[in-house]
Amino acid sequence: MKYFQRRKKRKLYRQWVQRSSLPPDAIPRKEVAEDRIPQVDKQQSHLTILYILLGVVVVVLCAGLILLIVYSS
Repeated sequence: MKYFQRRKKRKLYRQWVQRSSLPPDAIPRKEVAEDRIPQVDKQQSHLTILYILLGVVVVVLCAGLILLIVYSS
């Protein structure tokens, strides 16, 4: 919803600038919150997913071995 409000406001500012013969610099700029977004290390996230998958595979193999031993005797 905020997207449409910002879009509407930008359009309104553009119209004010055009009709009042102001320079394009007169349009107020919003501050960009780029610093608030944490940088994610892709390699670290891939390692985390790899370790989780490895753990799941080990658990499934252990469960399979236990079931094999139980049903074979």
